[in-house]
Amino acid sequence: SAEYIKEQNLGDKIAIIYNNSDAYSTGIYQKFQAKAEELGLNIVCVKSFTDDSANDFNSQLTDIKNSDADLLFLPIYYTPAALILKQAKNMQYAPKFFGVDGLDGILTLENFDTSLAEGVMLLTPFTADAQDELTKNFVTKYKEKYNETPNQFAADAYDCIYAIYNACTKQNVTADMSASDICDKLISGFTASDFSMDGLTGTDMKWSKTGEVSKAPKGMIIKDGVYVGM
Repeated sequence: SAEYIKEQNLGDKIAIIYNNSDAYSTGIYQKFQAKAEELGLNIVCVKSFTDDSANDFNSQLTDIKNSDADLLFLPIYYTPAALILKQAKNMQYAPKFFGVDGLDGILTLENFDTSLAEGVMLLTPFTADAQDELTKNFVTKYKEKYNETPNQFAADAYDCIYAIYNACTKQNVTADMSASDICDKLISGFTASDFSMDGLTGTDMKWSKTGEVSKAPKGMIIKDGVYVGM
């Protein structure tokens, strides 16, 4: 995200709101902050919240607005992000908003005014408008079944099933094995140097010894209530 913001010159003064009670959000914030400093991005204001205080962001937004930030980075999930967008509009604060894959899903959030997300940018491993055959087939079948466009979480779930299947096949897992033995074999399979997979959310995906998957992100922007690849 830091590299993308720098390369595309998206903001001169950058603010951040993150969830300091959530490992996902805190981890992204820390990585972003370190990379931003390395790249010379101008971080003018950093604010946080917890799961227990995720219902009012007026204080954080007021400080950020007063800092003259022109881009607000949101390494958080879509539920608190939706409230931030609403409260920012109420105080007539309209910076660029840039999020991560946790924001994917905001357009289908119940009772959310999708016009608030117009122009929101995010990096995610999946874009429903991609033109490769795998994505087109998945999106078509998903729309037929659920009458909506799949987001990154749907694509991740799809890829997870095939990743587990491929690892099971590679390790010759059978149904009569114990849960413990299957677990050991899956760990061995996923972390093997020659194990990789192509899917909806990435090509040549590989897993580290500690379990993290590596795949290239894609830039998306919300236009007219839909996700569009940047």
